[in-house]
Amino acid sequence: MAKGVRFKKTGREIKAAASARLDQLRSRLARRDSALETFLQDRALVRSYLVRAIGGRVRYRNPEDGTPLHSESEISSEQMEEIRKICERIFELETEIRRLRLVVMHLADDEEFELNFAQLSAYGFESS
Repeated sequence: MAKGVRFKKTGREIKAAASARLDQLRSRLARRDSALETFLQDRALVRSYLVRAIGGRVRYRNPEDGTPLHSESEISSEQMEEIRKICERIFELETEIRRLRLVVMHLADDEEFELNFAQLSAYGFESS
């Protein structure tokens, strides 16, 4: 993509693209919220997660303590990583949703804007 290419779009067009993108993001957020809610309903697993997450910080300060052994009833490292990734993605999705909601709420319909390729993509414009 040429560096100097600019796209002219009205506020109305940007709002329409952003609204469609918001729908997509909300759908993706709902799936991740559901996975997190399932995890949060298992109090023993949540407790294990919190204890291991904080315990890892303590162990980092005291490396001579060695690696602890974990029972089968405790959360696995893979589960911890999965939950961490779900939470990171929820944060990213919620941040993008807030940004797009502000655009939809405050952009003037008839005003014309020049967007670069990254902006065009970030507002949800698609090639089709």
